[in-house]
Amino acid sequence: MAPERSPLLEVEDLTIAFGDGAPVLDGLNFALNRNEIVGLVGETGAGKSILTRAIIDLLPKGGAITAGDIRVEGQSVGKLPEARKRALRGGEVALIGTNAKLLLDPVATVGSQVGRVLKAHRPASRTEIRSRVIDVFRQVGIVNPEARYEAFPHELSGGMAQRVVIAMALIAEPKLILADDATLGLDATIQAQVLDLLVSKGRELGLGVLLITHDLGIISHYCDRVGIIQGGRLIELKPVDQFLDKPETEYSRLLLDAAKVRPAPRDQSGDDAPAASIQPLLDVKELRKTFVVDGGQAVVRAVDGISFRLCKGETLALVGESGSGKTTAGQCLLKLLQADSGSVMFDGTEILGLREHEFRRMRRRLQVVFQEPYVALNPRWQVVDLISEPLALTGQRGGAERAAEVTRLIDLVHLPRRVAGLYPHQLTAGEQKRVGIARALATGPDFVVFDEPTTALDIRVRAQIIDLVRELQARMGLSALFITHDLNSVRSLAHNVAVMRHGKIVEHGETEQIFARPKEAYTRMLLAAELPIEANRSGKAPKTELEFVR
Repeated sequence: MAPERSPLLEVEDLTIAFGDGAPVLDGLNFALNRNEIVGLVGETGAGKSILTRAIIDLLPKGGAITAGDIRVEGQSVGKLPEARKRALRGGEVALIGTNAKLLLDPVATVGSQVGRVLKAHRPASRTEIRSRVIDVFRQVGIVNPEARYEAFPHELSGGMAQRVVIAMALIAEPKLILADDATLGLDATIQAQVLDLLVSKGRELGLGVLLITHDLGIISHYCDRVGIIQGGRLIELKPVDQFLDKPETEYSRLLLDAAKVRPAPRDQSGDDAPAASIQPLLDVKELRKTFVVDGGQAVVRAVDGISFRLCKGETLALVGESGSGKTTAGQCLLKLLQADSGSVMFDGTEILGLREHEFRRMRRRLQVVFQEPYVALNPRWQVVDLISEPLALTGQRGGAERAAEVTRLIDLVHLPRRVAGLYPHQLTAGEQKRVGIARALATGPDFVVFDEPTTALDIRVRAQIIDLVRELQARMGLSALFITHDLNSVRSLAHNVAVMRHGKIVEHGETEQIFARPKEAYTRMLLAAELPIEANRSGKAPKTELEFVR
């Protein structure tokens, strides 16, 4: 009976370093039991992802365990023969990573890639493999899984690709799941589905789950215990309820405070005039954009007659599931995509009909922060060049003055000044996002489209970005369209919310009103998947409407 009582995972005095540098993990001690979910929270660079790689003995080049041990079911992972390690990886311990587009093979169908994992660990016939893969695709919320089985990674959205990676981890029914920001970038409803699936599988099969996340809302609703990592050290580890009620360290208290909702202030201008009488900065009417797909056999109405107004200093949050048309709408507003019809009035000027050279003069006033910064940033340019480029293109400043402005923008988005000489691949995902924000702010715009601006950011940095946008609104009267899956940030940043579904706005109103009294069933479904840390915990995952409203 003793082996059954032993922990599934044991990390003992673990220290990891790269070369002669300081340890990236320093003396970690914890255990993970069967049928237990432990969450790990820490900011970028704390060593969380390095820990997951060490557990499967796949440290990046140059990394080494200099002290301590890792044991899975009592066996020291580092001492296993290579053949046994290969069986362990994916078969007994599965890693769910982020940035699925880089994790998947671009020249193989996603179905065949997931099938390879199953074949390596649970040999079966081709028919059985296909059937099992499609079934797991369906479990993780992939729409039309039979068709997606034959798709290539570039044909999938970022969220859909992430679901494929999650399916790949679950396919061989492992005993231990290492989820490294596994739901990052997913819709709130899909995130709830995936987390519910991980929790139910863990409880049903007695699995252990190590859940690494930036989101304390996920921790509060799904985890049994939570560990806080700072600078490579595990500074706190306790049951979630106790942590939320009384965190021990100052760092933990800072994280909790940053994760709390702070409703966006209204009436910043002090103008008490009714909203309808205020001249809007942006007035959108009946905006439409369609795409012809399947060789001309079908038409997708990506944006289908949406209308809204945005006043100076206001933020409108555009929320909805992937494919609802949010990003397409934002790109049409900026003329990055040509709208089919409708009207977009910006500061009294109709911009849809402007020729490119006419619109170029206005472009400095309308900027965008793209969802995937590693795609938007030139990989051959240093950060100083990336941020100074918009200054040069708009004829602003030169020489020392431009360099000083770049430094100011780096400080503004809370990046260390040393990043100025780095390239995008040398930055974390959160640092890349902040460089994108700095580029957008370089021209002093009046209106910015933020496409998933808080995704992939640390808890405190996310709060800093929210505070930054608020500051810019108060100081410059900046207006913003906030496209997001992050419902927790919506209440802290947006004055108004528009809910999109199938290219249409199905509900629109003040943020607090929408969250408190949603009228539409679809809106209620989205809000049911929100995971605020302020909600009372019952020891179980939140009940959400996991069936898609189609």
